[in-house]
Amino acid sequence: MKLLLSILFCLPLFAVSQSLAQKEGPPAWMKDITRLPPGDHANLRPVKLEYTLSWNNRINAGEFEIAVTRRGTGTQRFVGDAQGRSTGFARVLWPYDFRARSIIDQESLRPITFQLTEQERNEQSSYDIIFDKRRQLYTTTSRKKDEEARTATSRFKFDFGQDALSSAFYMRSQPLRNGDELSMLVTPFNKPYLAKMKVLGREKRTIKGKSYNTIKLDAVVGKVNPDLTIKHYDKIKSTTLWIADDQYRLPLELQSQISIGFVSARLVDQTWLE
Repeated sequence: MKLLLSILFCLPLFAVSQSLAQKEGPPAWMKDITRLPPGDHANLRPVKLEYTLSWNNRINAGEFEIAVTRRGTGTQRFVGDAQGRSTGFARVLWPYDFRARSIIDQESLRPITFQLTEQERNEQSSYDIIFDKRRQLYTTTSRKKDEEARTATSRFKFDFGQDALSSAFYMRSQPLRNGDELSMLVTPFNKPYLAKMKVLGREKRTIKGKSYNTIKLDAVVGKVNPDLTIKHYDKIKSTTLWIADDQYRLPLELQSQISIGFVSARLVDQTWLE
């Protein structure tokens, strides 16, 4: 449920199973990271988006919303505020709530800071990430019921890292021609992940009774280990993302086939804030 409720803010964190061997020198995946400047779809009108999450198209599992605004008088910034929670039967099994904020430089689409707080049944955790030019600094604080809080700090040296929202901004800004591939280093919590996106094509799609022209993408992601090898997961079989094929390119739907069934997130409401 934790992964499902953060799925749209993190866009997206999935993979198949294998372990990549580390060779001497920088690993090949670092060299393959997409470093193109932001494309023609870099701008985004302030908007609030609401999503529902479901399991096997039968059980409502959660709800999620994100508001993107613009701030600043000199250096303009995008600010994304998100919150979500488990619902229904899923909440009985796993009560979960989260709030997140991402601050992004509007010109470069590079992240500045990312904050996430999550509440599970007996534990609360928070993640604070500062993005320097050549590294990411992580502070993680967790508190279990009736225990004192624990805080840990770490860092990861890399000059083109993304947070959860900035990776989505960067992806949607690119041309996204059929067959295009993007590779990004994304940090959704306190560990970096390698995210690979491939444009599968264009198609008409009906979501919650509304028809859209969409861009269809495949997503594959692996966790970056401390030795810079990539850890993949066999519990997640495949993940597909649809975004609107228009000037705004908002995320519309995400589907993932995992070991326990089929999970999905769909846009249910959209409100322009300006």
